[in-house]
Amino acid sequence: MYLKFVRRDSVSGELRRGSLYSVHFQPNEMGGYTECLRYISDAYEIAYGEGIPLPLIYPVGIVQINGFSRMTTGLGTRRSVLHLIDIRAREEFLSKVLGELLAGEDIRIEII
Repeated sequence: MYLKFVRRDSVSGELRRGSLYSVHFQPNEMGGYTECLRYISDAYEIAYGEGIPLPLIYPVGIVQINGFSRMTTGLGTRRSVLHLIDIRAREEFLSKVLGELLAGEDIRIEII
């Protein structure tokens, strides 16, 4: 699974808002591929550790914080948690992600 988080604005130093998309690639007429995005939900990105991850591609994890499932990204000390705002999308999507992680699937997220 390949995801993309598009940062929009900074709410404060360690809190950013953005949109989460799933990415699918479709062949085009030129022999390459076109990136197709499917909107999942707006999300808050909350830094923990030493700051927000840089715009790169990272592995995804799931953690429980205060009884809610949240998606983790980043490496080393630069890590963040994505809190999906849409409750219905959050439960459905994170259940799917957790199932794929438990099945050994590789899930990556590009942060831009």
